[in-house]
Amino acid sequence: MSAKVSTFSPILLVVAVVLGIGAILYWLGLPTVLHVPFLVSVGYAILSNYAAALAIGIAVGMAKEHQGAAALAAFLGYEVIIQGASALSKSIPTDDKSAFILVAGLTAGVLAGVMYNRFYRTKLPAWLGFFGGRRFVPLVTALASLFVALILGHTWR
Repeated sequence: MSAKVSTFSPILLVVAVVLGIGAILYWLGLPTVLHVPFLVSVGYAILSNYAAALAIGIAVGMAKEHQGAAALAAFLGYEVIIQGASALSKSIPTDDKSAFILVAGLTAGVLAGVMYNRFYRTKLPAWLGFFGGRRFVPLVTALASLFVALILGHTWR
């Protein structure tokens, strides 16, 4: 009897390489290296969105068929968690260097991947049929992320 070996998507490797390129561009643009402010700006733009990129990479990597609906669901979930929790508690730091942003990205990515695998074949009544299947995944992920935002908004200090 052989065990089934699961292969994980190379999406996370791509995310890591893109973040590495952002770091290299940022470093190259510094005044002590090449002094190109444009490169600093581009590198910072990539690095400041690391949590959203991580959420998208995790969701697409976990999703069956590695569909873009999981990426959209991850981004929506990430934004719902960030905006919802910060609206509940003004003490939550939402700058690009906070641990909360990383937790929100990881949570949204895993949540979107799980939701995609659970709901990507959902059939709805004919009058709601447009929102069935893969289009249902971002909706249900945003709803689940609302509950995560409620929990994190009340417990994060």
